[in-house]
Amino acid sequence: QSFQADAAREAGIFHHLITLPTYHTAALSTDNLAKEYFGEQGMLGYVAGVQRKEIRQGIACVKHQNMAGSDMGDDHKEYFAGEAALKAAGEDNTMNQ
Repeated sequence: QSFQADAAREAGIFHHLITLPTYHTAALSTDNLAKEYFGEQGMLGYVAGVQRKEIRQGIACVKHQNMAGSDMGDDHKEYFAGEAALKAAGEDNTMNQ
């Protein structure tokens, strides 16, 4: 329980949350998601197990389209295709489905 504090004090380092815990957290969450997503829950496994939790906890990546710059891409598409542009932020995007 005190590993980070002890390492920082004894070795004079700042312990970052890196490799070991993040690797295992990603593996566990991916395995759990896959069981639900490809099992009986289907897409609800993602929505209930991931997306709703991100929204409730205010996790920024729930707005992944904006973080990836989709709004700039949408502006570019709209400039050239007008109303026919299939935009990431349009009514048919994954957030609105």
